[in-house]
Amino acid sequence: MLSLKKLVYIGLRDVDAGEKRILRENGVKAFSMHDVDRHGIGKVMDMALAHIGTDTPIHLSFDVDALDPQWAPSTGTPVRGGLTLREGDYICECVHETGSLIAVDLVEVNPALADTEIGAAETIRAGCSLVRCALGESLL
Repeated sequence: MLSLKKLVYIGLRDVDAGEKRILRENGVKAFSMHDVDRHGIGKVMDMALAHIGTDTPIHLSFDVDALDPQWAPSTGTPVRGGLTLREGDYICECVHETGSLIAVDLVEVNPALADTEIGAAETIRAGCSLVRCALGESLL
């Protein structure tokens, strides 16, 4: 059973009052884009993984609309000011490096919502990059 105390969100923006209340009431750890800007993605990942702990299997659910629409325009909720693709890849690399990853899913990819074929292709390319990094691909 998933403990809400071990749930972590990274890269939140455009969060409404009801969503904020749910996060607070359930003790969900959340890092906004303000946190990413302030601390950098490396420090945010250090804090997120420390919160989860080393004894916890990790299911990574990556919502592609966490990325800025520049990188993933073909999604249901494209909101400016999101993660760069490199930051998203870094999150996935860090989770892989824990050795605790047991499952990964990529959600909110919707090529039908693309303005152009290029937008759909960019979103798919970004999604594939995220999954490859979660499965162990790295820059070097």
